Amino acid sequence: MRVLCFDGQAGAAGDMILAALIDLGIDPTRLSDAIRSIVPATFEIEVESARINGIAAKRVHVRVMEEVKHRSLGEVLALLDRGDLSTAVRDRSASVFRRLASAEARIHSSTPEKVHFHEVGANDAVIDVAGSIWAMAELGIEQVFCEPLVLGSGVGRSAHGPINYPAPAVLEILKGRPVHYVADLGETTTPTGAAILAEVAQFTTTLLLTPERTGYGAGTKTLADRPNVLRATIGTLTDGFDSDLLWVVASDIDNTRPEVFDWLTEKLRAAGAVDVVILDVGMKKNRRGVRVEALCPAEQRQAIAEAILAETGSLGVRWWPVCRTKMKRHVETISTPWGPIRLKVAETSHGPRAVAEYDDCRAAAAQSGQPLASIFQTVERLFRDQQSGNIGLSLKG
Repeated sequence: MRVLCFDGQAGAAGDMILAALIDLGIDPTRLSDAIRSIVPATFEIEVESARINGIAAKRVHVRVMEEVKHRSLGEVLALLDRGDLSTAVRDRSASVFRRLASAEARIHSSTPEKVHFHEVGANDAVIDVAGSIWAMAELGIEQVFCEPLVLGSGVGRSAHGPINYPAPAVLEILKGRPVHYVADLGETTTPTGAAILAEVAQFTTTLLLTPERTGYGAGTKTLADRPNVLRATIGTLTDGFDSDLLWVVASDIDNTRPEVFDWLTEKLRAAGAVDVVILDVGMKKNRRGVRVEALCPAEQRQAIAEAILAETGSLGVRWWPVCRTKMKRHVETISTPWGPIRLKVAETSHGPRAVAEYDDCRAAAAQSGQPLASIFQTVERLFRDQQSGNIGLSLKG
């Protein structure tokens, strides 16, 4: 799988992302031509070579002849709709701006539709976002990863007056994702940079990657303790597995009726939990209790915590990030004597490994009166026969 990994040890901004992608081989002229239809102004993308602490990098300057002070989310989306971008690039770019609008709305107690973008609605920001999304598609990237971004500190200026760094919008956008706080760096990660990476990338601290080539996007200021560059590396995953970052939300409970945990498990799965585990534990004063652990994406962490607190006697939950390595898999459906039945099929170095779906097999057992174990065995044997060419093709899964 062709992947792109960003290393944000100096943070990330929209122009740094764009510069790193240009350094990876994107032609600035083709980039300008691709996004010109969405920008209602004359502009130029100037690319200069820079040397940051001895590292050869690219720095991007977007020169816009007619700039705007602010735009609403609807106005930005209208610009994207009027252009010649592919559907995938347009939709992903629109999602970045919706993410920005949602963050601003939460900060200002408003709604995304009423938010007025200031810096992030300007033409240069539109170019940074749409240009970065277009460039990743042009490079043929199948999956994007990002190591924890560095967030600096200090006080700066915004359209609303003085502002603390990291900017509130940055923290809102990166909720649930791992970051590094480093003092006295000023603004390192901007809302635009955070929104692009939050939209396209899985944040991870562990990635087995075979690098092919690396690009460096230079920032505009000098940092005392590190080169101010965003590194982007194209490569392939070396282990044949997919990786992602999830969160464990857990609570130890000793004051809830046992029947509740069946209900709670369903609620947690409905709230977005990838997996739920109930464990017996020993608690204070030798009381027996249970530990509930729910595995979930960052976006569902708050909902998972609220479900545990609402449905049990728990007074608090714990959470921590975990990196997951998983086999590549897909769903296939095969014809059986009991009708179509789905299987999860994992890709391994020794060939496909299939497990029949429990719900489908249970329904077949209930209907036919056959033992459930027998249904599992027959379905998986039929799949193996199909793989060896003994029976017809599967239905589309």
